[in-house]
Amino acid sequence: MRTDPLPRLLLVCLTVLCVVACSAAAPKSAPPSTVSRAPTASSSSAQASAAVSAGVPNAWLLVGRPDQPVLHLVEAATGEIQDMAIPDGTPAANWRRVVSARADGGETIVRDDIVQPGLGGAELRVAGHWRLPMVGLDPVPAGRSLDGSTIVLVEGAYNPDAGVSRFAILQHFTLGSVQTAGDAPLRLARTIELPGAFEYDTLSPNGAILYVVQHLDGEAGGHYQVRAVDVATGVMRDAVIVDKTHPDESMAGSPIAQVRRPNGLVLTLYRGPEHPFIHALNSTDAWAVCIDLPKSASNADAAASLDWGLVSAPGDSWVFAVNASLGLAVEIDPTQLAVRRSASIGTTAGAPIVLAKFGHGDVGPSGRRLVPSPDGKLLFAAGASGLTVIKTADLTVVRTDLAGSAIDALGITPDGRTLFALLRDGGRIAAIDTESGRRLGTVPGEGYDRLLAVAPW
Repeated sequence: MRTDPLPRLLLVCLTVLCVVACSAAAPKSAPPSTVSRAPTASSSSAQASAAVSAGVPNAWLLVGRPDQPVLHLVEAATGEIQDMAIPDGTPAANWRRVVSARADGGETIVRDDIVQPGLGGAELRVAGHWRLPMVGLDPVPAGRSLDGSTIVLVEGAYNPDAGVSRFAILQHFTLGSVQTAGDAPLRLARTIELPGAFEYDTLSPNGAILYVVQHLDGEAGGHYQVRAVDVATGVMRDAVIVDKTHPDESMAGSPIAQVRRPNGLVLTLYRGPEHPFIHALNSTDAWAVCIDLPKSASNADAAASLDWGLVSAPGDSWVFAVNASLGLAVEIDPTQLAVRRSASIGTTAGAPIVLAKFGHGDVGPSGRRLVPSPDGKLLFAAGASGLTVIKTADLTVVRTDLAGSAIDALGITPDGRTLFALLRDGGRIAAIDTESGRRLGTVPGEGYDRLLAVAPW
């Protein structure tokens, strides 16, 4: 917000989902996996409650629970958990690779795994305890450049009183032109130390520039500035990344959601002290523009102000920011970097993932608070009191579903017919017919806190 300068392997099994789904008449079999096996108790409890939920179309759901350090694949119709353990990690844009980091004694093991059975991946041990960075409220870690050449780790959680902030820069050491970045061995290029309290923001597409957020007053949602660090030298540039249209204005707020576009544009939606805004950073050329979003009469509702979702079209046609709890929908022009239009959608009804691939199988859009239909004609916005369905053509509300239910995450099947909604109450997952809004049923099982992917059965 601009303020006045005065006052590991993820879904290895999904790489063969296209084969599993080729014939409805074929016998059902779980996808193969090279990941470590989960305790058999998980499978036993799932099988005990594997009664088919009438009306729920089958799909693979990638889910997490707060009491478990790994993710699991769940069969939507039965709730059966596959006997595999999938570590949390940072996926590549096409979901063919996943970076993970885990502590092992006094070291951290970093892996960049190929999401295909038996192909393995690069591994590196780094002295000390490091982790992949998180941005805003996105449950998926960040820290990987779009070209896969560079990985950034942070040392522990952000500390506003830190005298020094440290970042580990890992790079793939390519031995000749035949190897791609991901196939080459990992190496620790350098450790960057910055005086003061800094947090990871993003990387340029080729990993040459690391962007960090410098907190100026140590308060959550307080004043900050964005700085650029040259990865090759580890030296922070003197110039501060400011809004080039208002270079004298300071910024304050806390991040909620971030979208990275292939052209290097990084859009981060902030909750500001006065109203929400989007910090649009050109990570290739190191300049930024702030886009102020409308203020709602309910903006003072602290919980509702965090229910923003941000989603981008695969091309340069649109970017949408929607908050169903506050009843606001905003379309952003991604070329002009300005609000194209906004609308009130009512309040009856938040790392999204744009259309991507898991290995060789199609995967539908998924996100924390907002997802588009695969054809781009509808937006599904989750809020504190249900689901709002919006037309992208004119931002009109089609209907509201799941009235009275707080929703934490959404995912749609690639054919656009079924939407799965993670309900805050009990961590259950409801299946919705996207055309009619009819609730088809509930996936057996509960206690989930993440719904990260939906893939065809």
